[in-house]
Amino acid sequence: MKITIYGPDGCSNCSQLAETTRNVVEEHGFDADVEKESDTATLAAKGIMSTPGFEIDDEMVLSGSTPSEQEIKELIEERL
Repeated sequence: MKITIYGPDGCSNCSQLAETTRNVVEEHGFDADVEKESDTATLAAKGIMSTPGFEIDDEMVLSGSTPSEQEIKELIEERL
């Protein structure tokens, strides 16, 4: 599973979401790679108008909000 967090450098919510997602993956033993993408051209190409963007296996699952640890866990489990 590939999880990508989209948000520009300097976006504290985006960085926090990436860190929280890494923690959830580690705590629950999910087989997933978590990446943070900050390139603005990539964000535009993905149609992300409000950050952070949260993508699992090339499917944008949410944008513009910061989910809780429980919500992140549920989003991952839904796609296992």
